[in-house]
Amino acid sequence: MRIVIVAQYFPPELGATGRRAHELAATLAARGHEVTVLTGRPNHPAMAERYFCRDAPPDERVQGFRVLRLRVFRSPDSRPWKRVLNYLTFVLFAIARGVLLRRPDAVLAVSPLPAGIAALALHAWHGAPLVYDLQDIWPDSARAVGVMKRGPALRILGLFEKLLYRRSARVVVISDGFRDYLAARGIPRERLSVIANGVDTGLFRDRRPEARLRQTAALAGRFLVGYIGNHGLAQGLDTALDAAVRLRDEGVAFLMVGEGVEKSRLERRASGNVRFMRGVPRRRVPRLLAACDALLVILRDDPLFRITIPSKIYEYMAAGKPVLCSVGGEAAAIVESARCGLVVPPSDGAALAEAVRTLTHDPAGCAAMGASGVAWVRKHFSAAAMMNDYAGVIEGCGSGALRPVSIGQTTPSGVAEEV
Repeated sequence: MRIVIVAQYFPPELGATGRRAHELAATLAARGHEVTVLTGRPNHPAMAERYFCRDAPPDERVQGFRVLRLRVFRSPDSRPWKRVLNYLTFVLFAIARGVLLRRPDAVLAVSPLPAGIAALALHAWHGAPLVYDLQDIWPDSARAVGVMKRGPALRILGLFEKLLYRRSARVVVISDGFRDYLAARGIPRERLSVIANGVDTGLFRDRRPEARLRQTAALAGRFLVGYIGNHGLAQGLDTALDAAVRLRDEGVAFLMVGEGVEKSRLERRASGNVRFMRGVPRRRVPRLLAACDALLVILRDDPLFRITIPSKIYEYMAAGKPVLCSVGGEAAAIVESARCGLVVPPSDGAALAEAVRTLTHDPAGCAAMGASGVAWVRKHFSAAAMMNDYAGVIEGCGSGALRPVSIGQTTPSGVAEEV
């Protein structure tokens, strides 16, 4: 099969959507398919100026597939009009480049929505089946964090969203909650597939900690809680700063690694036991996780986020560290089922501080949680297994078959649940 993957973000950029697109492209290529990825040159505001993103070539072959990077508008400034220009140029250039490709047998879009809009146009032009990978229910999530308010722009995006769902041969989502959310909006369940974001466990196995990190005066001898990821509106990282204030005289420090629109404000209000680092290349992440004593996964308290499973939760488990889960719903159910950490109510700094205290006084428990997380993620969330199943879904769409599947998701009891 010839397969076109439309993904606005792609490695060397960090982020779950880019990793998902890369892993799937590599899997499809290994199965003998001709794969082309249409993406932007590194263009996420958090990544646009990072040194490891500057020299991404415009056209290259990686692991047997082709990557075409488009010269979209990009800026580290995340003001709304610049973000709109970024999305608009990606859509236009992806369509312009995509119509010149040989007719594919399937077109896959990896959210956010602009990639879906571009893929929708290529689907119509080439007459190829469309698969939409939904990592983030957008624009609903933008409304949830206050980036967009009700009005004409939101209604227009909502229309595109509905058209995309209606035209997709398959919508692939990352959680059972996403599936139920879309089914309640009228999307036929037989066109919904649940495939979790897995993890390459080998990447995190037996990694040496980044020793220099723990030798600094601010972190030496302290119980270190790590967070690696986006410093954006959805994360609600003020909760972590509130917990840090409560723990500043108790030998606890927080390490916050990454970029995002909220980072400057968070740095200004943080207490002295919080250290911030810029976003790092993917290869450094396992060593940073290994240097921490516990790892934090966190989102704001919002009903939409209760059906979201941040992909970092799988990496934290693979790193063999106890997980502090300040997220409700399905993410909390995974941590509780795996017995790999402690769950606290989202947006509750006092509860998070108390959970950290519990871990500081129980090193044996921390080790047991870490070991349990490793075993669980190897059994249930292998990226290789999931991507092979995902490839099968795309191959089925290309052949006209539509089979409902649910892969890699677990109920609170830990049993895989079929659609």
